[in-house]
Amino acid sequence: MEIDQPERLSHYFTMNELTAPRYFVSDVVPELHDDTWRWTMQRPTFRFQLPTTSQLSLFVDYTVPEVTFKKTGPVKITVFVENHKLDVISVVKDQRYTWNKPVPEEWLTTSRPVQVRLEIDKMWTSDHNEMTRGFIITSIGFMQ
Repeated sequence: MEIDQPERLSHYFTMNELTAPRYFVSDVVPELHDDTWRWTMQRPTFRFQLPTTSQLSLFVDYTVPEVTFKKTGPVKITVFVENHKLDVISVVKDQRYTWNKPVPEEWLTTSRPVQVRLEIDKMWTSDHNEMTRGFIITSIGFMQ
């Protein structure tokens, strides 16, 4: 007899981890590219299990690539933690970025998974309208 292990989440993950899809709530394209990153749609949402709520910052490693930036121009990515707006990131150049910001302790809990949503204001659509994408994400999570 085999007993399934309960689903385990962490406070941080990279897109190339085998368990990465466990963290996806919505709007993350499943295919892994270059063994490191995944495309998002307009509102990628993730979930995390936190070991503490004290002195945590949200960290995101993301890219707005040239192929999308050429069509959308500058974009804004609004960051939500548990439906609280944490920040609005203004992206004015096509490149890879790392962003982090402290999260108020009262927004967080250790008793259940915490959700994080990133909303991009303008979506890229391919030349023949067969595909739309938001931005590229490499890793995301909470750190002290």
